[in-house]
Amino acid sequence: MSREQARENLKSIGIEEPTDEQITAYLNMVHGEANKEKDKAQKTIDTLKMQADKVSELQKQLDEINNANLSEVDKANKATETANNKIAELESQIEKMKLKASLAEKGIVGEDADKLFDTDGKLDIETLGKIISDREKAAASAKEKEILKDTPNPQGNGGKADGEDEKPADLKMAEKIHFVSTSMDSKDKDYYKL
Repeated sequence: MSREQARENLKSIGIEEPTDEQITAYLNMVHGEANKEKDKAQKTIDTLKMQADKVSELQKQLDEINNANLSEVDKANKATETANNKIAELESQIEKMKLKASLAEKGIVGEDADKLFDTDGKLDIETLGKIISDREKAAASAKEKEILKDTPNPQGNGGKADGEDEKPADLKMAEKIHFVSTSMDSKDKDYYKL
């Protein structure tokens, strides 16, 4: 700050005609305060530089430690990956067991149940559909056999169930007529002639 600027500043604060001593005292005071602030700032800068140097040194040491331990970290990462894969495999097996239990409740067990899983351990819908279709066919066949079991054989006894008379109705009628004709006297026979 120049003397002229100091003079104007003193006028602005109420001193009408500042003397040279007042201007010098003012300048000394302003420069003194500025120097104090500069010193304070320099100390802060110096402190920050020292801290930055320490941080830089600590970073170097940390990098050296990390590089030295990198193989250990790699080992730990590999072990973690192996453990995660094993966990995934076990979860898949658990899911497969749950599905097998559900299938067992529906009567699908053993080889049929094993065929239902693909290589990933997921349920194979096409194989399930085939098993269901085969079961429906087997059930229909069993029902047909059951129905046919109670149906009489038409070749052996004329289509009648065991114990029934094998003669057709028209043959029975003819026999009745013949019986009547042989057991009646002649005038009754004329009445019943065909």
